[in-house]
Amino acid sequence: MTEDNNNTNRNGNKEHHLGSSSSISHCRKIRYLVIIGIPTAIAVIALSVLLGAQANEQERQQERVTPQMVLHIHPKLSIKVDGTNVTLPKDIGISPSLWKDHSLDEYGMPGMAPLHTHDDSGIIHVESVVDRNYTFDEFLDIWGLDLNDKAIQISANGKPVNSLDYVLNDGDNVIMEIKQQ
Repeated sequence: MTEDNNNTNRNGNKEHHLGSSSSISHCRKIRYLVIIGIPTAIAVIALSVLLGAQANEQERQQERVTPQMVLHIHPKLSIKVDGTNVTLPKDIGISPSLWKDHSLDEYGMPGMAPLHTHDDSGIIHVESVVDRNYTFDEFLDIWGLDLNDKAIQISANGKPVNSLDYVLNDGDNVIMEIKQQ
């Protein structure tokens, strides 16, 4: 063997090392990997971390923007007008035509008053971002129901109620009887 790093293999062919074209090609591959591959891998990892952090920040912002419901109860209201059952309208406190008083809007979920109906079942949905008492009178104000010149009798859970300021509770069965005067 000579100093030029040439070896003879079993077939009698000379092999070149270190200074040979194949080792130069191998060195170029390593240099290419170092110059291009590693920075590309670092960029991909950094981008993944950045996108993950951005997604987490968007989730945190969404939590700040969308208030969390802390009170969710369902009293039921039945209405009789001059002895005839009347269906409670759907979308009270949601539809603009059935949402007259907006004084409690800050306590409701986006797009609805804290006291509202979803359907005509008679269920009043109390969905609030604060834990506070809500009264039957507040529901009537949101609805905008005109009770002037009418005689009203209210009962809750089978007991007479003397005031429209009755505090609504989960599962209450409220009956309001209206008589024209």
